[in-house]
Amino acid sequence: MQKNLVLAVVLSSLVYIFWYSYMEKQAAPKGAASVAASSPQTAQSTSASAYSPQAASPLPAGELPADWKKDALQVKLGKAEYLLHPAGASIKSLVYEGPVAPIELVLSPEEGLFSSFEGLNFSIKSKSAQNPEFYAKTKQGIAISKKFLLAGPDKINSVEITASNPSSKPAALEPWTLSIGPGLGTAKSEEKENPTMTLAKYTFQEQEKKHPTVKTIKGDTQADNWVWAGVDNRYFLTVVSGGDFVKERLLCTQTEVKGGKLPRLAIPFGETKLAPGEIKTWKLDFYAGPKDYALLKKLGQGLDRSVDFGFFAPLAKLADSSLGYFYRMTGNYGAAIIILSLLIQLILSPLSIKSFKSMALMKKIQPEMQEIQKRYKTDPKRMNQEVMDLYKRHGTNPLGGCLPMILQIPVFFALFTALRNSWNLHGAPFIFWIKDLSAKDPYYVLPLVMGAVMLLQQHLSPQTGDPAQAKMMKWMPVIFTFMFLSFPSGLVMYWLINSLWGFAQTMYLQKKMA
Repeated sequence: MQKNLVLAVVLSSLVYIFWYSYMEKQAAPKGAASVAASSPQTAQSTSASAYSPQAASPLPAGELPADWKKDALQVKLGKAEYLLHPAGASIKSLVYEGPVAPIELVLSPEEGLFSSFEGLNFSIKSKSAQNPEFYAKTKQGIAISKKFLLAGPDKINSVEITASNPSSKPAALEPWTLSIGPGLGTAKSEEKENPTMTLAKYTFQEQEKKHPTVKTIKGDTQADNWVWAGVDNRYFLTVVSGGDFVKERLLCTQTEVKGGKLPRLAIPFGETKLAPGEIKTWKLDFYAGPKDYALLKKLGQGLDRSVDFGFFAPLAKLADSSLGYFYRMTGNYGAAIIILSLLIQLILSPLSIKSFKSMALMKKIQPEMQEIQKRYKTDPKRMNQEVMDLYKRHGTNPLGGCLPMILQIPVFFALFTALRNSWNLHGAPFIFWIKDLSAKDPYYVLPLVMGAVMLLQQHLSPQTGDPAQAKMMKWMPVIFTFMFLSFPSGLVMYWLINSLWGFAQTMYLQKKMA
């Protein structure tokens, strides 16, 4: 029983880590999703022809055509620099001042963020720094005004689109879309590790659930009453929300960028009939910035749901909040990780001590157990009864050494996810050669020391009599060392602290129980 439990715990840990570290790289959407023609039954439906992404290869991120630059509007707000242009009346460049290097969020300047009315020629109506406005007129004579209300990358922004009919006759505004993407830029380190991990997502509120449900968008998606919709990757998010239009469909296709196919999301608006002199306005909120969980939680609208904390989300959120608290105390995320790691080990110490004692007792009674197994090998029922009596006489059980380990697994998984997805760790220095806790140790010092400590701890721990289990545990330090070589140094440091604590605790218990 004990061998099976240990095997289950170890293998589940390896599978979890392997999945999040390597398999997610293969999770990028494959192939271009086709956009089906919509049904004409609702006022908000649009035809497929109203949404036709450009087939031409997009320009490199942040590179605008030479003839565009003279008409571009440049706006600097907080840590972001926006470049807006009349072509599509959209944001052609959004550079975020990351802690390591500037990050260009717009991967395809030709399309830009929040472009609309493809083929319509806009002109600049207002060059106001925070409220730039563009103007155009359709073939039907409808005047289109598109105004951005910019507040910065850490706030909710807005885009306001107004259609007016200045003529004395009724007119109709043809179906149109507001698009996001293709893709979304991210940090260079993340781009290298996961070049195609940008997804199109939306949230909707289910009556029986407290929090909005997050879903991935593929192709033409029925998305009734969505709360927000956009594209994201591990570190950044661009979404739209709000507005009083009917939210029933979302359209997603794939566009090739930098050799990979990334999602382009379009929010469809149906045909709008305008009476003479009538004015129709659509106002949508949007967020384009880092996936800082505390910030997104503060902004509301369920934006915090975009941060994937995995299966053990409540524990991971608690770990993330704790890291933020200790960072405010120390001013260093490395110190915050150490404090959190030590605190967790203090809380789990009673379980660890119980596990050590149970393993020591199991080792002590191994000769008697082997004798029972040999004596009653032809009578399994009697053998099990004798083994249980043996456990009872010595006050132990086969679960004693494994149950504490099982209880620690959710904590490890939660911390693994929280540290790995934390934007705040990106570019956060610790000491000496550790300049970025979200990047791997450049000299592999932390993972090698961690492996050595794990090996010493294993050597000092009581060994069971099961050869298969002992052989498997012997290889664990080697396996973990190789796996952690490419892990963010913040994660490796947590596991190193965990191993050092276990090593010190083992030495103390060995001496005490001698």
